[in-house]
Amino acid sequence: MAGLLLLTLIVVEATSDLPLDLPRGCYTGRPLWFALALALVGIGWRLQRTIPETPVAWTPTRPGRRFQRLVIYTREDCHLCDDAKAILAEYSTWLPVIEEIDITGRSELEDKFGTSIPVVQIDGVVRFRGRVSELLLRRLIEGTPSDGGPEVST
Repeated sequence: MAGLLLLTLIVVEATSDLPLDLPRGCYTGRPLWFALALALVGIGWRLQRTIPETPVAWTPTRPGRRFQRLVIYTREDCHLCDDAKAILAEYSTWLPVIEEIDITGRSELEDKFGTSIPVVQIDGVVRFRGRVSELLLRRLIEGTPSDGGPEVST
């Protein structure tokens, strides 16, 4: 981006009558600035074309399922609820079956959770409200011993 901006300034200054107040070095070393602009464009292009490394799949140090019960309180047309369910599904190997409860029309639950849904409750303790942090979920899985459920091969 910087290279394109510099190249544009050089071309505009050289071809138009616009009063540009550029530093004196831009006028005395024009070929150098032009080469720098081209180099920056090339570097930017190269960085855009580099393929990022794919992240390594995370696994806890100890195999097996954690926890006894996982409940997610949701409501219809809730994009945060969909995001939370997707994250929890990624870690389903180490989690119990997800029990989903829709709070719509249940006044007791609507009063309790209101607008802070989704609410994720693990073994009776509310662990997440609003968003599920993947990092915190990993730490929770890692820090909890296996409950003797089915072993997971890694």
